[in-house]
Amino acid sequence: MKKMLVLALALVFMLSGAVMAQTGVLDPYEYGPGAEGGSEWDTDGDYELYTNHENDDGVVFVNDVDPENPGAYTNLEEFNRDAYDDVNTANSKTQEVQITVPVEAYIPCYLEMKLTANQGTTSAISYGPDASAHGTTVNPPDNGYGYQMTFDNEIGGYLDENWESLGHGSNVEIDPGQDIFIGACDIFAVEVISNDDYRYEVESQALTGEDNASGNTLPIYMRSNLGGGWTGDTIFNQTNTFTRNRNAGQTLTALHNFKVPFSMNTVHGEYTGEVIFRAVTI
Repeated sequence: MKKMLVLALALVFMLSGAVMAQTGVLDPYEYGPGAEGGSEWDTDGDYELYTNHENDDGVVFVNDVDPENPGAYTNLEEFNRDAYDDVNTANSKTQEVQITVPVEAYIPCYLEMKLTANQGTTSAISYGPDASAHGTTVNPPDNGYGYQMTFDNEIGGYLDENWESLGHGSNVEIDPGQDIFIGACDIFAVEVISNDDYRYEVESQALTGEDNASGNTLPIYMRSNLGGGWTGDTIFNQTNTFTRNRNAGQTLTALHNFKVPFSMNTVHGEYTGEVIFRAVTI
């Protein structure tokens, strides 16, 4: 009987210890803190949310602009953020700095004329603005002798009104007439070139009688060929000028033939004057 009582008491203590272990001391490594709304040690056994925030590493909240209320998060409503968005990427707007330097260039003028006749050549060149090259074919300084335009029956001979030769010599038996002339000693060739627009001129007037022909004049007739055949006559019976214009860089090549009349009104004797060949920039 006594033995049965000891066994009964032992069973009571064991059951009591089991209840205390269940309702008193909980293993935190098995259950952990209580769920939302529970106490530090929740005795209800509801621990399924225990590991819900185990790997939390911070929270970021993003509020997009409300398209129905775009100014809801704008403190400076008049500030255009898109226009001043300065992000240095490959698609960024180009930046630029610029300095403009005025430039001027001054090209001096070059004007040259070459005259060839009587087996002689004379050149005149003008370099730059306000420059002139004036000369004469008489006794040029480079060779000590020169040439001139001479009308003589022994050199140029006699010509008709169509510039056809009638012959030449000391005592040619050709009578004076309205259609009879004495030709110049040569055909004069002229070349002109310039890097500016220019005007070419041949200027002269009637020759003046000397000695026994004093008081008389002798007109000069000139025909010209500028590449298109011989032109009509230019008559220098008073101051007169033959002109042609050319563009910069365009070469002018001209041939000029001259004659004077030999008529009964042409007083025998010597006549003098000059013919000027000129080029001027325009």
